[in-house]
Amino acid sequence: MITGASSGIGLAAARLLAGDGYNVIAASRSIDRLKDLRKEAADRNLAIRTVELDINSDAAVDEEMPKLLLDVRRIDVLVNNAGYGLRGPLHSVSTDEIRAQFETNVFAPLRLTKAVLPGMLESGKGTVINVGSVLGRIGMPLNGAYAASKFALEGMSESMRMELWPLGVRVAIVEPGLFRTGFLQNQVEAARAGSGSLPHRGKGKPARSRYGERRDYGALAGDPARVARVIRKIIRSRRPAFRHVVGADARLAVAAKRVMPERLYMFFLSRAALR
Repeated sequence: MITGASSGIGLAAARLLAGDGYNVIAASRSIDRLKDLRKEAADRNLAIRTVELDINSDAAVDEEMPKLLLDVRRIDVLVNNAGYGLRGPLHSVSTDEIRAQFETNVFAPLRLTKAVLPGMLESGKGTVINVGSVLGRIGMPLNGAYAASKFALEGMSESMRMELWPLGVRVAIVEPGLFRTGFLQNQVEAARAGSGSLPHRGKGKPARSRYGERRDYGALAGDPARVARVIRKIIRSRRPAFRHVVGADARLAVAAKRVMPERLYMFFLSRAALR
């Protein structure tokens, strides 16, 4: 089962895994966003079942997941991929905006994991793959709320990995860098991010323009199929590692944080984000 399967990494993973013969449940908050995938599955004779599911709602998950599990018996692999970014300096972001960010990026993966876990524990095997971000390892200016949610997902995943490993359930986290997923274009701007009373006003939009509209965007961002292949590797591995950094930019950022003097690292990162 893959959440956020209508685009980006989720869509690439659904196509790849179904093409390899897996039975895939592709979930999205809107069934209309899955119509192209449903048509492709029919044309290519792929075993993809599309479902509409509001992963942010306890009531929706509590109602829909038991019916789904009654039909498919159990889910062997859960890929928690759905998420979004909230942009703006943290002192401009409201508590409600941060709460909504955590609802999708942290609470929803936990909610779905708890829904599929009984079947995994009963069978003594299963895999939970959480799609995080390199910003779950690195705090980035103007992306503090998003980074906070991904840092939380990292800690939750690591604890759950140790809890479930002896019971036969593997937990891994994927940490992509910049990929062609529409993430930057779909970022939500904090309501007060552009306020004239803030010292960082107007800084977020130029960054989006640099990455979202530049002609060399394809050179900067990777193909989401690369992340899908990492997800497949985790599923196939007998002993998957916990963290999987994907993308040269992500690997470079993690390495730079580890080896560079802090002030120099902060200087370069701030220049890149705030100029």
